[in-house]
Amino acid sequence: MDMDFDACSEKTRNKIIKCSQRGKEFKINNKTGRLVNKVEVDGCLIRDGNEEKCDYLFEIDIPISFVYYVELKGKKLEKACEQLANTIRLCKERHYNIDKECYIISSRVPTSGTSPQSLKKQFLKKHKVKLFIHNRTHTVNI
Repeated sequence: MDMDFDACSEKTRNKIIKCSQRGKEFKINNKTGRLVNKVEVDGCLIRDGNEEKCDYLFEIDIPISFVYYVELKGKKLEKACEQLANTIRLCKERHYNIDKECYIISSRVPTSGTSPQSLKKQFLKKHKVKLFIHNRTHTVNI
């Protein structure tokens, strides 16, 4: 699959970089003004409607030193995990050997289905990437 990172990216050194969707928000607190490449994945980088993908990814520094994959989700956490995992797979050449973390920002953590704790464990075991699940909003500091 051909992915045009440049066409879907916004490079910035802003102090606050964020993505939001229907009341859910992921924010990067960039106090030191590092270069952050915000990439719109769903609908831009990966246009294939049959391909599972997350909403955004954020590449820190050039060369890339760290990647955050972000899915802004309702309450279907299992589905969000699949979207994140598939995006990691599709970007594996570009992000090979680079530390990464995945974030699901959900509108509410469901009471039924697989628990967030076991999803995090499974994700780490299967993909070797830490998964974080937060309600409504989350901020990371870089």
